[in-house]
Amino acid sequence: MKVKSIADANVNAADLGKVLGVSRASIANLATDGALPRASRGEFNLAACVQAYIRHKLVKAGASDHNAKTLVVERSRLARAKADAAERDARVEAGDLIPADDIEAAWIATAGLIRTRILGVPRKIAPRVISLKTATEAETLMGKELNAALAALAEKPSH
Repeated sequence: MKVKSIADANVNAADLGKVLGVSRASIANLATDGALPRASRGEFNLAACVQAYIRHKLVKAGASDHNAKTLVVERSRLARAKADAAERDARVEAGDLIPADDIEAAWIATAGLIRTRILGVPRKIAPRVISLKTATEAETLMGKELNAALAALAEKPSH
């Protein structure tokens, strides 16, 4: 049987492997996976298989390109995270940032001080309230002492 052109030629797995530069076993695997179309049992259309193999390689290259892009993105993200951490550490060292635990401890200490000052007002004014004749005088005294306690809290502590 004479073939009109190479494009119409059917070849076996070994010959197709030689053309594509892969083993006969690879040809069988590619055919089983559906990457290479079979012309008939044991035969492959040369032109169709070359085109299918090129498409298969391009798809695989696109997948690797995607993996490479993902790797580049992840490396960029890691580099950004490291740069952010270094900048944060430098700002902490310079005193521009305070660790959250230190802020929390300071607020707890401040709240404790406020509580102590406010709860100390009744003990401080009780002896004087007894001698007052009107509720207005008692209210004035309490207001004055509460304002004094709050003013003392507002003063900047000297360290």
